[in-house]
Amino acid sequence: MYIFDVGGPHTWRLIDMSAKEHPKKIAPSYYGHSIGRWEGETLVVDTTGFSESFWIDREGLPHTEKLRMIEKFTRIDMNNMKYEVTIDDPGAYTMPWTGGFYMSWTPDSELFEYICQDNNFASGLMVGAEESVDRSSKITP
Repeated sequence: MYIFDVGGPHTWRLIDMSAKEHPKKIAPSYYGHSIGRWEGETLVVDTTGFSESFWIDREGLPHTEKLRMIEKFTRIDMNNMKYEVTIDDPGAYTMPWTGGFYMSWTPDSELFEYICQDNNFASGLMVGAEESVDRSSKITP
């Protein structure tokens, strides 16, 4: 199973739905090693093997290579999904903690392409969204 990270870094995660356990030796990486299983109607994803170089969130929550993350995706109804995550990192926290949020599907919406460039203050000014846009400044990828 793939989970695409739309918008920001244009990346994806691979979730092995056939593995029962993680390999004994995992080379640390940004997305770690994920295995998934179904518990009734909930997809449970167990991930370990993270590098200390990635960010859990934009606020810079601390973590170490001991991090283990359990995610739960539960479809509430046709348009809504509950996301819950448990962070277990004995190198950074005294005990596991859980958080989450709800995701909603919006009909007739289209995934956007996010381009990070120098001085890009508003994505609405890209691709001709406005009548006149000053594109004279240098774009640095």
